[in-house]
Amino acid sequence: MTVRSVGARLCAAGVLVAVSALLAGCEKSVAGMAVRDPNVPPGKILEKSDIDELLLSPDELDGIMGASGLGVTLDEDTLNDNSDAVSDPDCAGAAYGAQEVAYGDSGYTAVRDQIVREPGDNNAHWLEQVVALYPSAAEAKKFLQESKEKWQDCAGSLVTYDSSDQPLTWEVSDVTAEDTSITQMSTPEVASSGGCHHSMAVAANVIAEAWACGDDVVDQATSITSAIGDKVDNA
Repeated sequence: MTVRSVGARLCAAGVLVAVSALLAGCEKSVAGMAVRDPNVPPGKILEKSDIDELLLSPDELDGIMGASGLGVTLDEDTLNDNSDAVSDPDCAGAAYGAQEVAYGDSGYTAVRDQIVREPGDNNAHWLEQVVALYPSAAEAKKFLQESKEKWQDCAGSLVTYDSSDQPLTWEVSDVTAEDTSITQMSTPEVASSGGCHHSMAVAANVIAEAWACGDDVVDQATSITSAIGDKVDNA
């Protein structure tokens, strides 16, 4: 399957326009991050046949996001490639989710990417959840470490996405890093509060990534990647 542009995905969902509108509201503060226990045994090495069971259902995501009626609007076994539309391709993987330029030649063997949102055009919540399989737990952990370094390099930067007549500039925040996870917030310059919470975590040979957007988003992406990690542990 041909790798699709995240720009096409976002424009199709109306997100580049809607996200700036939905991020108005009360000021939010980032809560503490749930941390996976690094002493938990990684369990078996998961195979491609396991991947369908790892992503969260719309009902599970409703509970995490405080939403109602979330539905899958895109389900792919490829990653986004919008490097041509991003002002700094090296920061695309920090500012946005499921980026081919970030995963690149890291050695992943399978990937599943879903976009989930409420029906209609003016969505209160919009999220992307991703799982990527690696040949070993060590290779998955190596990719997390490399991603942490790239995200840290991009902290405090401005990244502009421009594939149409409505460019949108995002401010990328500092990284919160734990042994098995990293998180970061991205906020459109036009928004007074809220934004998109970005989390990546490792469990066994699986990388889980989530990008959760809304005016009430605090640390929901961490909850998503943690829940995916629980599914990995129980597989």
